[in-house]
Amino acid sequence: MKKLMTVMMAALAPSLFASPLPGKADVLATNTVIARFDGFTELPCRHMTALCPDRCDHATKVANFTVLKNEDYSCPGKYGDDKAEVGATMMVDVKKPTPGQDDAAVFALVDSLKPGDTVRLTQVHYYVDDNGNMYPVRPVTKLEKVEKPADAADVPAAVPATPIQPRRMMPGRRAR
Repeated sequence: MKKLMTVMMAALAPSLFASPLPGKADVLATNTVIARFDGFTELPCRHMTALCPDRCDHATKVANFTVLKNEDYSCPGKYGDDKAEVGATMMVDVKKPTPGQDDAAVFALVDSLKPGDTVRLTQVHYYVDDNGNMYPVRPVTKLEKVEKPADAADVPAAVPATPIQPRRMMPGRRAR
């Protein structure tokens, strides 16, 4: 009986840890890069809905990565993200779960990184059709710490991102 339970848990393990993509998903592009971890940025709520700011869950925390080298890029159709150029910034949400991403593994590795560490990051751009609700999803499918390759570009340290400020009413205007 114990052996049977072990086999059943091993079979269910991938479905427990990787969140599935909702509905039908088409791959639009895939980027695999060598990138430098530059730290975290807090993105505040921008007060765009009636639920803001206390019930919306818009505020998030992202990990910033600067691309040092693009190892592999594919775009099977005419749509999809462009090739990640050297010096571009890639952001990974480390607060909210992303469909198609092993969130526990990604969050754990990102938490262990120090600014300046080098990683290999693969991000897939999906276009999801969830019963007529269509939207893009960009999960990180591979993230591993690596040594900086000799042929990687020396990109200067990124300027810290300025958080997006919430919209405010103009002075002298009243809400109706």
